[in-house]
Amino acid sequence: MVRTAAVFLAGLAAGLAFAAEEPASGFTLTRLADGVHAVIRREPVGMMFDANNVFIENEADVVVVDANATASSTRATIAALRAITAKPVRYVVNTHWHLDHFEGNAAWRDAYPGVEFIGHAATREELAGIGARNRAGMLEFGPGMVQALRKRLAEGRDSAGNPLDAETRAALASDAAQAERYLAETKAVEFVPPTVEVRERLTLRRAARTIEILHLGAGHTRSDLVVWLPAERIAITGDLVVWPVPLIGNTAAPLEYAGTLERLLELQATVFVPGHGPVLRDDSHVRLVARLAAAIRDQVRAAVARGDSLEETRKRVDLEEFRRAFAGESKLRRSLFDMYVAQPAVEGAWRQAGGKKAD
Repeated sequence: MVRTAAVFLAGLAAGLAFAAEEPASGFTLTRLADGVHAVIRREPVGMMFDANNVFIENEADVVVVDANATASSTRATIAALRAITAKPVRYVVNTHWHLDHFEGNAAWRDAYPGVEFIGHAATREELAGIGARNRAGMLEFGPGMVQALRKRLAEGRDSAGNPLDAETRAALASDAAQAERYLAETKAVEFVPPTVEVRERLTLRRAARTIEILHLGAGHTRSDLVVWLPAERIAITGDLVVWPVPLIGNTAAPLEYAGTLERLLELQATVFVPGHGPVLRDDSHVRLVARLAAAIRDQVRAAVARGDSLEETRKRVDLEEFRRAFAGESKLRRSLFDMYVAQPAVEGAWRQAGGKKAD
């Protein structure tokens, strides 16, 4: 039961994530440039997440990048913004439709009537389809998952019966708290879809500041947006870039991911704000994720060209170099690499490349 619930929720969490700690203490505020602040979540690394946010304060208004997973988490983000400025929020940009970046839209609308929401043109359809299914799945299976996590914590053992190490214990406690808060809040939250839709590029000119909203291609989802501040050379990537372990996941486009990251690198940003994880002050992590995505793409295409089945492909694709690079000797991070990269990315790439099931 514990393993079954964990596998289900790991897949679900690629499109649904949660707020863990008491919201007021769940983030740090980092100044990136004049008028630009990042809200960086500080929950332990685990299966579930809440989104980083960015405030872009302009002469007369504010542009916010990403909402959060719950209304309470988003209200804490709003309080942090109001401590900086009384200017109104004109736009909230949702970098993609996953619910940890989206469910807080209603709280932003309540706080700033007239705010507009910018998202990719496919977002409305994705929210109505897989987004709604993910939410329903969490409401159905989430209580059992919380019970299983609490049981594992009480027993002090992982799914294989080994004693929990400190990193895994912290992750399980955080995951359980995240799920409990989400389950308590989500039924009362409505989806607020984009009011402004982007297909390839939208440029916002806010007095002296230029803000570019770019769809560089599919990657973490088919509708990722990057917010680019060219004067400041800051790229706000959503979940195209995540630290420490990438989130390729079961809603990704693995064959296109590397090319999309290569176009991101062509911007020559000096600062990257990932969807989850700390601010990155160089492009080394992004380049590593791009190399991983290229390795998956190239190895899976070769396997499909040979006519390999999905199981044969899984056995032949070698990602150990990247597992070591992203996870080291951490049991938790190696497990997350398998959950969020190796398993879904290889299968997704195999299907994208035209892999055929045996009759």
